[in-house]
Amino acid sequence: MLVESVRIRDLLNATVSEAVQKAPEHSYRDVERDGLREPETYPFSMNPVPALVILLLGIMMSSHTQESMISGMVHKQWGQLLTGASFARGLTYVLTYLKPPKSIYPSRPPTEILTAFGLMSGGIIFMASAQDTIEGMIHYELDAMFMYTITMGLVGLLMAWVIMVVAIKGWAVRRENRRTPGPARST
Repeated sequence: MLVESVRIRDLLNATVSEAVQKAPEHSYRDVERDGLREPETYPFSMNPVPALVILLLGIMMSSHTQESMISGMVHKQWGQLLTGASFARGLTYVLTYLKPPKSIYPSRPPTEILTAFGLMSGGIIFMASAQDTIEGMIHYELDAMFMYTITMGLVGLLMAWVIMVVAIKGWAVRRENRRTPGPARST
């Protein structure tokens, strides 16, 4: 949280910022003046700690012993989904660092879709790893792949649903804006 705080970042850079302000602008060469500007990646967080925590949690959960084989397989599935989400988020950081966004429109690398898919799927599989659910799977002779397949389909449908709801909202906003007159325009 401290890494992402704008105020903390300003305090950490206080000595550099104050040194720049004390020296007159004309005392810098063009190359030096460029070095005094904020980097393009400054406006957004590049904190790798959450991705690291998810990675370690995924590795730990996919490798610890369970009471039954099905329970172990389900834990391995959600651990691998979290690990995959963590790698996708890391790749997002790399892509964003190499080419920072410059547009006012929301833009994320496609790796963010993979991250969201992995985290959502991993969360649902995690909920399915409860002892009662595992006992029900054993009782009805369902294997871990059944739960995995159902979850992947459900998450795909949920993500498509969210896109449709946001698209309908955009359509409704545009339609409403056409109905209400805007400020008077001069021709």
